[in-house]
Amino acid sequence: MRKLIVLSLAALSLAACDTKTEVKSEKTEGGVTKVETKTNVDGVKTQSGMELSHYAVRAALGQNPNTAAYVTIKNIGKDDDRLVSAACDCAAKVELHTMKMDGDKMMMAEMPEGFAIKAGETLELKPGGNHIMLMGLTTRPADGQTQTLTLTFEKAGTVSIDAPVSNTPLAAASEHTGH
Repeated sequence: MRKLIVLSLAALSLAACDTKTEVKSEKTEGGVTKVETKTNVDGVKTQSGMELSHYAVRAALGQNPNTAAYVTIKNIGKDDDRLVSAACDCAAKVELHTMKMDGDKMMMAEMPEGFAIKAGETLELKPGGNHIMLMGLTTRPADGQTQTLTLTFEKAGTVSIDAPVSNTPLAAASEHTGH
C-alpha cells in the first residue's frame, strides 16, 4: 500500500511538470507590499519582483479636477523592468509624469514610455518629482479614504495597491509641499 501511495505521488509530480503554473502573491508587511510573479513552464522558472512602499494619493483639493498619486518601487528582481502605466477608478485618465525645469519654471511632462527601473534600483514617485497624475476625477478622493491604484510593469505584470488618501501625502518623506 505504501509503495502505491509513493508511486501515485511521483506520477502526480511528473504530470505537474508538463503544465504551466502561474502564481502571483502579494504580502503586506509594515506598509510594504511585495509582489512576486513566478511562472513554471515545462520546468523552467522565471521570477520578477517589485517591492512597493510609501504609497499615497493626494486628497482632491477644492474643485481641482486632478490630483496625484505616489509610490516608491524597488526592483528586487534580477531583470530590469519598466513601469508602463497606472490606473485608478477615481479618474477618467491616468498618466505617468515627470517634473522638468523650463527656464526658471518647473513644468510637468507626461512620460508615455513610462519609467525604467533597473534591477536593484528604486524609483520614487513623490511630490515635486516623478508622480502618477490622476486627471478628470470621477470621484473625489478625501482625506482618510483609500484608493486602489493599479500599476502595470512591462515584465512583472499588474499589481494593485490600496493607497491611503491624505491632504499631506508623504510629508515626512519630501521637502516639497505642493503638486
